[in-house]
Amino acid sequence: MSYQRCIVILADGARPDVMQELMRQGELPAISAHLGKSYPAVTVFPSTTGPAYMPFLTGSYPGTCNVPGIRWFDKSTFAQRRFSHRKFRSYVGGATLYINGDMAPVPSLFKLLPRSSNIFSSINRGVSWHGNKTTFSRIWYWYYAHLTDHWGVPDRAATRKMLQAAEEDFQFMFVVYPGIDEFSHLHSPFGERTREAYREIDRAVGSVVAQLKQSRRWDETCIMIVSDHGLSETRKHFGLNRFLEEEMGLPTLYYPKTVFKKDFVAASMVSGNGMSHLYLRNSHGAVARRSDWAGRTFWETILARPDRLVERLLEHEEVDLIAGQRSDGAVVVRSRRGEAVISVAVGAALRGRPNPGGPGLDGHDGGRHIGLPLQYQIKYQSIGSDPFGYPQFPTMMTERETLDRTITTDYPDALVQLLQIFRSGRTGDLVLSAKKGFDLRQRHEVHEHKSSHGSLHREHMMIPLVTNVTLPNRAVRSVDVFPTILSLLGQPIPGGIDGVSLNPP
Repeated sequence: MSYQRCIVILADGARPDVMQELMRQGELPAISAHLGKSYPAVTVFPSTTGPAYMPFLTGSYPGTCNVPGIRWFDKSTFAQRRFSHRKFRSYVGGATLYINGDMAPVPSLFKLLPRSSNIFSSINRGVSWHGNKTTFSRIWYWYYAHLTDHWGVPDRAATRKMLQAAEEDFQFMFVVYPGIDEFSHLHSPFGERTREAYREIDRAVGSVVAQLKQSRRWDETCIMIVSDHGLSETRKHFGLNRFLEEEMGLPTLYYPKTVFKKDFVAASMVSGNGMSHLYLRNSHGAVARRSDWAGRTFWETILARPDRLVERLLEHEEVDLIAGQRSDGAVVVRSRRGEAVISVAVGAALRGRPNPGGPGLDGHDGGRHIGLPLQYQIKYQSIGSDPFGYPQFPTMMTERETLDRTITTDYPDALVQLLQIFRSGRTGDLVLSAKKGFDLRQRHEVHEHKSSHGSLHREHMMIPLVTNVTLPNRAVRSVDVFPTILSLLGQPIPGGIDGVSLNPP
């Protein structure tokens, strides 16, 4: 069936199990009645607000978009330019305004569908001035809610603005509801205030469906409720930055305390509090030079360090997984369970994709960023015990097969997600994923987060996809939503993206 318009409601932080429970209990009557079709879906790594919005709007992974986290450090830019606002970044606060300009030149639904509206999304490149309904108001709603904890205010505002925008002749609308995520951080993913935020979205669905029916446009409209990540309750905070400085003796740059530090040998950029990029200076000479930061510090070099950094990190139970890139482009992942190597099979047909400014999967800078065909082969070799606790897998699998084989495990789609994040030159030399129940940031957190996300664990990676559209009953990646929407609207799908359409031809 072909549709004329599509509304995507991003319920930030929504867990699929909580949504399904509320639907079974009859607490989401509008969603159950009008959007009764639900599909198992997985988000991207890092599973955090901002980067995890990008797949829905671009069909590309954060690594492809060259925005690998809500905080990052660009080693090459830092080494080459003394004065540059793109040496490092934190999208917590006013710097969120930079995120669209920091992205690689990837297609956007807002650009491809000119009659589009954006409500409360910080990822809005390509939307028209008229279509961006919250250009100025978003920051004030967020500031007010942060100070008062009244996150129902921006949620209700999202509904009002959606209903106003739905009166227009639109093709696409992207609406963000922040309440579930924020109340989960403040209280619990399962708390009553969090559940009320789900009910607020249900009331919004009921209102917009009624309006579309009244205008005789409901049968031509597809609606999808998705999320950028799940959350898990946080029992313990691990001060990664303090560990690096006090236990490892590594002067470290990190937000917000030491961003003006001059003499540092490491940089730590935590995202969603459940993952972190760790960057290392390549030379340890007596005289520090900016050029010492240029280029990736490869896994082999890190393992040869006398301070045993990888081993020392894994001595802390809060650190679940550590990944790095070898000089041949392969990604190595290690946990206390074991170690494995993930790589793209030699001989897989490659396709060109514009270079977003960093090394591709071949591990080298410059030239063109190497993208991959939709059914590329992944080579997966565990060394001893499997680091994810996976059962024995074939050594060679297609990228889609890896999703099907891992979707029910504790680390769904981890192989593809680790490959994609190392496409970005802004990705850390080491990428850390926290153990469920823990996070990696102890100081300077207001308010204290009682729930976290960002990691590769199932509770952070699984997201809802609830819609009125009938799709194949199979696992879905968030990057698949972009081409699926274009297909449903009868629009051409651009090449060079990471997702595939789920809409049967």
